Amino acid sequence: MEKRWQNHGVNLQRLAQSVENYYSRRKIKVKETVLEDGYSIRVVPTGLRTAGVMCITIRGTPDDFTIETRATEDEDRAVKVGLMTTIFGGGIMVLRNTKTREQMEKMEREFWSAIEETIGSLINSKGSGIPWL
Repeated sequence: MEKRWQNHGVNLQRLAQSVENYYSRRKIKVKETVLEDGYSIRVVPTGLRTAGVMCITIRGTPDDFTIETRATEDEDRAVKVGLMTTIFGGGIMVLRNTKTREQMEKMEREFWSAIEETIGSLINSKGSGIPWL
């Protein structure tokens, strides 16, 4: 899913830090990478038995940016492998992958609710270099 915000003056560094803090407080592993035009944040939920990883990408400028969330290819590939092995008794993989997908979708819904509130608190913050805590 991808959403775009315009004319908000949001400090993208603070926004990326807020996303990282959001998941860290929930004891979920995150890894932030600075991109040429934004930030990429990999979210790796603990307790999932399959390769469930969500990538959050923030790109643009303080007055025109997008946030995209997506499951990594590893998670999609795990689902496909599980489906292929169903014939050979791999139904448990399908069940696990279905549960993983459900957990990832729930996590994404919760993220979008939280990000709207965070962006609201960061409007006109583009001149501030102090990370949001």
